[in-house]
Amino acid sequence: MILMFQRMYRWSERQAEELVVSLVQGMPIPLVYCYRNREEQMVILDGQQRILSLYLYYIGKFLKRKKNAFVDLKKLTDHEMGIRQGLEEYGLKDKIYTMKLVGREGNEREVDITYETLTAPQKRKIDFCPITLIQINVDSEQYRERTLHKIFANLNMGGSPLSSQEPRNGIYGCKFYDMLYDINDYCKKWRFLYSGNQNMDVNKESKDVELLLRMCAFRYYVTGSGADFLLNEYKGKISILLDDFSEKAKDFDLVQIEEYRQVLLSFIDSLEEVSGRNKGLALISLFVAWDRIGDQRFISKRKVTSIVESEEYRSTILHGTSGRNEIEKRLRCAYERLQIDD
Repeated sequence: MILMFQRMYRWSERQAEELVVSLVQGMPIPLVYCYRNREEQMVILDGQQRILSLYLYYIGKFLKRKKNAFVDLKKLTDHEMGIRQGLEEYGLKDKIYTMKLVGREGNEREVDITYETLTAPQKRKIDFCPITLIQINVDSEQYRERTLHKIFANLNMGGSPLSSQEPRNGIYGCKFYDMLYDINDYCKKWRFLYSGNQNMDVNKESKDVELLLRMCAFRYYVTGSGADFLLNEYKGKISILLDDFSEKAKDFDLVQIEEYRQVLLSFIDSLEEVSGRNKGLALISLFVAWDRIGDQRFISKRKVTSIVESEEYRSTILHGTSGRNEIEKRLRCAYERLQIDD
């Protein structure tokens, strides 16, 4: 079974303990939904936070860090030494799991329910507590990913809100996505451009990966020559564009993937710095325009500032940023101003 749908485990210690209390009290655990990927591997669609929380309970551990504590599940599933050793790299602490009991006289006391401290009958009760696993089968290969995406959204209505990228991480997981993860995780210059600190951890909601994906998607769908930029197959929503591109990227061969890797890395290396409120928009515009110019010119911080503070560029973000006309105008502005000498 693969724990990579949302990619990040980010439950709090309190959430994990509440699940354990439900388990000990014999309360039903919500269903776990799975599907089989193209390699016939079982992938958790909904329930991975619960599964890993139960695993941490069984070994009597939890994440050591309190602030920004999360685990990259993809790295765990790829880890040659196994999940336990992979978790140790994130830093685990011993944890005593407790629950509160109210006596006949109304007095409250705290009871240790850590798995290792339980009696054999208590352990047996927990070990045999049923967790129902439902496998979702989608007959239509053409609409498979979209259907899974919709099912996942429906399952999580009212739960902890997820970023727009987290569902894509599992449904569209492929070698192209692996390339994006690799750049996002290990390219220090990219970490600096995204967060202002090359040693900053990856974003637990995968917003940094989504930005790389956006850059690649716009490169794919934008056509034209010179300063003529046309955004093709755009249905008015960036999320739909990213889903469409992700479906296509699953079929990219190694040559295509390597081309995107090299273009992304060259662009990242050519950029001095980007800052400001709409940094993501600037990175996308600069990337597509820089790629079209084709001479891999260096983009100074001064140049970036002159572009994003120009009246033409700023006019595209005053009343929304996702309209086709605004997007094409931003690209054209970046293209024309990149070619003006500092």
